[in-house]
Amino acid sequence: MSASKRPPDPCAHTPSSDRPEQWHDLKAHLKAVAKGTQKYAQALNAPQLGSLAGLWHDLGKYNPAFQDYLVACHRAEQSGGRKPHTCEPHAIYGAKLAYDYAEEQAEAGHLSDTEILEPLALIINGHHAGLAALSTLEDKLHKVRGKNSRETEYIYTKVVELATAEAIEVQPHVEVSEFAHLEQLNHLQQELFWRLLFSCLIDSDRLDTEAFYDPKSAALRQSKITLQHLQAALEPAHQKLLAQIQASHRQTPVYAIRQTVLDACRHAADRAPGVFRLCVPTGGGKTRSGLTFALNHALKNHQDRVIFAVPYTSIIEQTAQVYREIFESLDPNAIIEHHSAVWQEYFTSEKESNHPRDEDARAAYAQARLMTQNWDAPLIVTTTVQLFDSLFAAHPSQCRKLHNIVNSVIVLDEVQTLPIDLLAPILDVLNELVRTYGVTVVLCTATQPAFEGQTHYLQGFPDVQDIIPPADVQQHFTQLQRVNYELPSESWSWDQLAADVLTRDTNQVLFILNTRRDALAVVAALESAGMHANDILHLSTLLCGAHRRRVLADVKGRLQHGQPCYLVSTQVVEAGVDLDFPVVYRALGPLDRIVQAAGRCNREGHADRGAVIIFEPTDGGNPAGEYKIACQETRSLLHTEGVENLHQPQIFDTYFKRLYQAIDQHQGRGANIQKYRAALNYPKVAEEFSLIAQETIAVVVDYDDSFGTLAKIQRRGWLQRGDRAQLQPYVVNLYHREFKKLSSEWEEIVPGLWQWTGEYDPRLGIALYGEPLQYDPFDLMPELPPSLK
Repeated sequence: MSASKRPPDPCAHTPSSDRPEQWHDLKAHLKAVAKGTQKYAQALNAPQLGSLAGLWHDLGKYNPAFQDYLVACHRAEQSGGRKPHTCEPHAIYGAKLAYDYAEEQAEAGHLSDTEILEPLALIINGHHAGLAALSTLEDKLHKVRGKNSRETEYIYTKVVELATAEAIEVQPHVEVSEFAHLEQLNHLQQELFWRLLFSCLIDSDRLDTEAFYDPKSAALRQSKITLQHLQAALEPAHQKLLAQIQASHRQTPVYAIRQTVLDACRHAADRAPGVFRLCVPTGGGKTRSGLTFALNHALKNHQDRVIFAVPYTSIIEQTAQVYREIFESLDPNAIIEHHSAVWQEYFTSEKESNHPRDEDARAAYAQARLMTQNWDAPLIVTTTVQLFDSLFAAHPSQCRKLHNIVNSVIVLDEVQTLPIDLLAPILDVLNELVRTYGVTVVLCTATQPAFEGQTHYLQGFPDVQDIIPPADVQQHFTQLQRVNYELPSESWSWDQLAADVLTRDTNQVLFILNTRRDALAVVAALESAGMHANDILHLSTLLCGAHRRRVLADVKGRLQHGQPCYLVSTQVVEAGVDLDFPVVYRALGPLDRIVQAAGRCNREGHADRGAVIIFEPTDGGNPAGEYKIACQETRSLLHTEGVENLHQPQIFDTYFKRLYQAIDQHQGRGANIQKYRAALNYPKVAEEFSLIAQETIAVVVDYDDSFGTLAKIQRRGWLQRGDRAQLQPYVVNLYHREFKKLSSEWEEIVPGLWQWTGEYDPRLGIALYGEPLQYDPFDLMPELPPSLK
């Protein structure tokens, strides 16, 4: 058949480049997507609605004009010519059929209101462009209904006629029980239901299209790893670690408590799905224990996967590394990492190799990349940003994975870091996932927030089960009192801080500040006090991710070998980073952050007590908003309760309740999001919801081989798929005001990609505040350890 001719049967997609004569049959595509969406929607108790969504999503492609458009596109591809400037719309016609069907069911008495089923039109209409607001779609449908255009009404009639001729059901019989299920949902529950059904449709549509265009990728998706495989590998890994500890004679009270926590997680895993609390003191082994509970619990309750969500990329890399060591005997994709800082230089290398191991690694990377699209894997390690931004998104690619959250175990690590002004929508969605969709939620932290019960300030979980009994938690906190807290009565200047350091009998000290500017001020004060400049290390978001990894490797080496190490950091080391300093200085901050900082002091319990000094800087700053309010509440609480109560877990219940009062949940973003959700205004929900309060702009700095990659992109003149992921380790994020102020320090090398052309300091990173170099930069660039290369 000539490429310029229309194929004999209506088609969904043009041929692939390697099979120019094979068109994607439209009827076969609709049937396949209907079958796939129906299968996924079983978990939503709506298989027939899923089938209709799949069957009608591309109904508009029966439009003869759309078939002409496909032919024109294929002809242009074959000849190297230009494709048509505009795409013939098609989603609106399936949406129109669904909308009319909702009205017919209401008129027949099967529905109490047409609004119950109208969102079916919304998800069909949005399968390419994204979820719209229901009210906006209704306005759009009026035009298709012929009120403003006879032509569109004619096209719609023709589409239905041609679809009917191909035996596509346009007047199906659906069991009324599926509608009855929807009748019972309130507006917020309906919003989540349709979002999940939208996810079922998107994933099914994308998978069938991929199977047609790229069968090799489709085959790669078939993971051989199951939860049973993971569980079978987990217990031997625990025993191996225990044997290593016993052989090294490193059994301290810390290790004994870790074993107790692990046993509690094993025993609690047999309980039914619900909301669980895993409260473990910092350093108590919750990374391994939380995974043990989640895997055993998922298998006991026939759940499909475990999703481990953490707030910071510094934690996620460490968590993923721990899990990779546990499952090293299994497939490389035993766990799937889905976050922006995945270390993938090896896989994105352009060097060719015929070594089978290299080919296997490339295949593993390709499979992992595919699995991040829909989370169809037994163990996902991701960020809370990725998880919750997806749960409130409108874009198809973000929503695609959501149906695989159903019937899963979600472990929320460091749950206290969730933004307070977004807790209303977050907790509401989590409650509904647990109540209706077979999800288990594990709230995991050392500083447990008050998420239980219903108050004026927070609508929390109705019931939270403790994995570790509160009395045992209290005992663990008492046994793990590895530090003494100190609270100077007066505020300190930076020079006074440096002077106090000189009184300590150690040359290994960690400083944690509230802002990047404060961290740089401490670096300067330490140098002025006489510390050797090359012993002062710095960590903050002024450094790119690859640089931070190298600094952390250097810090760990210095600590291990007893070398001088004065690490000045922002909060990037506060959670999930295994550092063990004898002395920690923490600028007054939120109470939970202070206790997290203490977890970097005498972490393994080798000394009797470490020292954590909570000081208030005379000239220090605080991030605005919730953080500043939390600092105020902490100051008040410390002066009334004293620092000794920081060893008591109950203090956090008091702290968070006071904080929720100070930050009223009925105001701000969370309240607005709930209103938009109830109105099925998906674009406004997505616009309002972001775990990252301030938007940033990424600039790529000159570090390692980043500029070599940038040069290739600049020569090409555009970004290709995978470029951003390859550059992610070399990115520094600037706030809009910083980006604008420093316009002379960056260059846009291709649209949407900025290269930092200003100074990048080997210790301080981006010279945002103009600090001078006062040391030998070559001594500050240690070789990356083999594990990080």
